[in-house]
Amino acid sequence: MDIDPDEIVTVELSWDNDGLREIYSRDITRRQLGNLLLQVDDMAADTETAREGSA
Repeated sequence: MDIDPDEIVTVELSWDNDGLREIYSRDITRRQLGNLLLQVDDMAADTETAREGSA
């Protein structure tokens, strides 16, 4: 089964904002989703490195 990188998917994030549920939803391609996940992973690695440096 091949995955089409140009297929449109819906990304939905939700969080609690002082008791009010907030939802952020966007339609993006699988390629954009992959790039977004790589950026989040890089940000997590940078945060971990900064925490280790300040300990």
